[in-house]
Amino acid sequence: MGKAVLIVTLGLSIIIGILIVNLNANSTRGLQTSVDSYSEMQSRLIANSGVEIYLEKLRRNKSLTGNFIGNSLMGGSYDVYISGPDSNLTVRSVGHFNGNDHTCIVTARRSPISIPNITSAIYVSTADLGLHLSGNMFIDGNDHNLDLSAGPSPSLPGIGVNSPTDSAYVINDIRPNISNLILGLGGSPSVNTVNSNTDWMSVTQNFIFAADTTISTGTYSSGTTLGTASNPKITYANGNVGFSGSASGYGIMVVNGNLSMSGNFSFTGIVIVYGQSEIITNSTGNSGILGATIFVGQSVDFKATGNSSFFYSSQSINNAKANLKSSRFQVIKWWE
Repeated sequence: MGKAVLIVTLGLSIIIGILIVNLNANSTRGLQTSVDSYSEMQSRLIANSGVEIYLEKLRRNKSLTGNFIGNSLMGGSYDVYISGPDSNLTVRSVGHFNGNDHTCIVTARRSPISIPNITSAIYVSTADLGLHLSGNMFIDGNDHNLDLSAGPSPSLPGIGVNSPTDSAYVINDIRPNISNLILGLGGSPSVNTVNSNTDWMSVTQNFIFAADTTISTGTYSSGTTLGTASNPKITYANGNVGFSGSASGYGIMVVNGNLSMSGNFSFTGIVIVYGQSEIITNSTGNSGILGATIFVGQSVDFKATGNSSFFYSSQSINNAKANLKSSRFQVIKWWE
């Protein structure tokens, strides 16, 4: 009897031991499966995050291209490869985590910069308009090329406003010698009510989002270059700014505050001066804007003296349209 019990006991011990060994093996395999699944998930997250990170970098650096290897993230790393033109960008990201690799490939298109229709050489949208013009300043809504020769587009008003009341105010307020220097559609003084449905405050926000350069309050003199004809820029001035000497710029400039121009400062493209309250713009010397000038605010006080010039130029505006890049992307395809 005793021997039988011992045999049964030994048999059960062996069976239980085998079961324990098998359970441990299954547990180890299950643990390894869990680790592998987690590593695969992490490598995928890292790869996707790499795409998002470099799309944001592309928003800020519009000429970014090439291979970017060994970026650390979430305990792993990723490699990014950027190629192709703005119309067909390819961003390939390979995430690495604990021996697992995951590839994500995104095809995207950079959205073009959107510039609303220009209705005049100078456009003013405000509830309280102040205009002080003197000297030999020129405002011309006739189209000009970059070399100031006659352009191909139809003439626009020299000054465009929102209402007949503002138009009458401008015409009645300007001096006779200045009146003859405001040229454009309808003859001098070329001051007309224009139909503009553009929400310029929203437009400015889009330009600010796409800005290549941001400058702060201050005075910028000779040596300051805010873009060139072949490489125009979107410049955002956050605060009251002044430009003097031979400072220059090409593209689009948005000023959230007051603007002062003097000396031989020149800007080729579109200048937008906006604000929620009062805007004061002073222009003296031989400063000038070739393209279009927009003033938007609750109160606009525009003062121009000396030989200041404000000329409409479709070529300047088209140059900005053709060469400026937005900071928005349309994702065409996402593969992983």
